[in-house]
Amino acid sequence: MKEGSTIEFFDEKKPKDKMIIDLKKKLEETEKKLNDTKKQLDEITVSRTVEINRLIKDKARFIDNLSHDLATPLTPLISLLPVVREDVKSDESTKLLDTCLKNVKYMKRVIENARELADISASNFLLKKESLYDIVDEITVKYNVVFKSYNIRVENKIDKDTLIKTEKNRLLQLFDHLISNAVNSMPEGGSLSFESKSVKKDDKNFIQISVKDTGKGLTREETDHIFDEFYKTDESRHKIDSTGLGLTICRKIVEKHGGKIWGDSHGKDTGVTISFTLPSSDVAQTRSFI
Repeated sequence: MKEGSTIEFFDEKKPKDKMIIDLKKKLEETEKKLNDTKKQLDEITVSRTVEINRLIKDKARFIDNLSHDLATPLTPLISLLPVVREDVKSDESTKLLDTCLKNVKYMKRVIENARELADISASNFLLKKESLYDIVDEITVKYNVVFKSYNIRVENKIDKDTLIKTEKNRLLQLFDHLISNAVNSMPEGGSLSFESKSVKKDDKNFIQISVKDTGKGLTREETDHIFDEFYKTDESRHKIDSTGLGLTICRKIVEKHGGKIWGDSHGKDTGVTISFTLPSSDVAQTRSFI
């Protein structure tokens, strides 16, 4: 120690040292309040999550019961209206019966799509390793007769080594709706292609799948809303064939996989590309998405 140097001892009676002590106490109090707040927020989050899951299940149960009650009287109508039509002699009455039958069938499709959406929302997804190429090949073979009748050329450009984590039946449901939309947009023929590529998001590996058609295309506003429930594009708003739930079902299936879905079009008569991501097969383990 140098000559003349002094040692300064901590003295809480000194203004400077007292200020440090007070500041430390305030920090400890603040830290305690933050911890208490965090605990309360965690409890609220858990409680709200349980409540949301209960509401989703209640909604699914309600839609299922409602769908059943509505579908029951529709079944005999769908069966009996064609029989009645055969016995009708008047052309005007025949047209009226055709209109009734078309509307009844539409109501049945809405009920089936609503039940499908509710079932997906309330289900757990158990993802397994699957070949994307094989799934696309399976669905395109299923629609082969439809493609030929509409003069649609189909290309499966998926690499045969592309493996994904998916619930196969749900993915087939998704492709059902996408293909149906594509076929309806190409009544005079066209091409439909399936492509994929690897992408990374938040340090996780995904496969981006794109379904491209050369159909009627969409405006920017339509593209922004096509995944909304019951949304119909301008040309299909008055089409009784469209329920407005197909792409909503697709969105829900993709979200259950932990992926994203979006649409892309450059306007009318430019076709539409629907792209979505699914987990790559190199995910550490199978996940169950609720």
